[in-house]
Amino acid sequence: MKMPKILKIIFKYALLAVGLFVIVFIALSLIPLKQTIKPITPRADTQYWQMAGGYKIAYTKLSSPFLTSHPPVIFLHGGPGGYVHSSIIARMREISLAGFDVYLYDQIGSGLSDRLEKPKDYSFDLHLANLQEIVTKHIHADRVILIGQSFGSLLAAHFAAVNSQFVHKMVLTSPGDLQPLLTAPDGRSHDIADLYPTPDSLKFRDPISVWDEIEGMYINPRIIMASVCAMIFNIKWAPDLEMDGLVNTMASKFTRGLVCNPANVLPEEGGGGGYAHAFSNWYADITDPRERIKSVSVRVLVMQGQCDQAPYGTAYEYADLFRGRYEFIENAGHEIWWDQPDIFVNAIREYLLSD
Repeated sequence: MKMPKILKIIFKYALLAVGLFVIVFIALSLIPLKQTIKPITPRADTQYWQMAGGYKIAYTKLSSPFLTSHPPVIFLHGGPGGYVHSSIIARMREISLAGFDVYLYDQIGSGLSDRLEKPKDYSFDLHLANLQEIVTKHIHADRVILIGQSFGSLLAAHFAAVNSQFVHKMVLTSPGDLQPLLTAPDGRSHDIADLYPTPDSLKFRDPISVWDEIEGMYINPRIIMASVCAMIFNIKWAPDLEMDGLVNTMASKFTRGLVCNPANVLPEEGGGGGYAHAFSNWYADITDPRERIKSVSVRVLVMQGQCDQAPYGTAYEYADLFRGRYEFIENAGHEIWWDQPDIFVNAIREYLLSD
């Protein structure tokens, strides 16, 4: 049966329209992303570890001004794809003055650390392996203290679950969801609020909502093409400079939601890692650490701000599993040290110096 002439015409023009759309889309995807934040540059005290994988990880060491027997502190920043901001270096410097050597490093693919060749070279397991190498082969410490912020808390918890012999204490600030998420026997995700209801005594406040503004940034042919090529072909359609710049631009907007008081937001410093952010965020194949955590003996302090985006249960699950202490910080957001720097430092210092 022959196709009617009118349908042939419609089909012909439909193909032309699709072809034209593809051509225009590809042409637009070749337009580089605008850089709004100047990329981060090395500090005077920036040093590098040469890792077994052939790449370098940047770090800053804050040395105690006097001889100390305390285990060294390793600060694990958030993200993934975040970096060591100068503000946390300033706060950790106060911890070093209490008698602790402190190491702050940029996770691979972000900050001043190297970028990997392929997008899918990044993974949560790679970050864990890097932490283990840093502890055992670069710092050469028998035991360490881990301070994890947000995603860094997730790294710290997984590390302690299998390497508790290396961990003296941990401080987890504004921890993100423990991954993989808890599931019910039928495979559905548990609602963390059902497992850990918020106590009536804790009066949380909603942070400023910024996500609608950020989500619109992804509707860009360059970003869409880069995402598709990375996911399907494992290649970088857009170079690291542009994808890092995208994260920095987003950060300059979403940091308003990381505080109770917007006046406390500090400027972005250009250390975001685009591909590291995208491909370190997959947790489907990682081992659930919960049963292991229950069997380890590591002292843990969990800190959460009143304006944190995550619910109470997200943070309290860590305190429950580790049998640790939970501390609620009033008038503080996800970046506790931006809103309440003195409370943040004092709580950590007192905890680390306690028996």
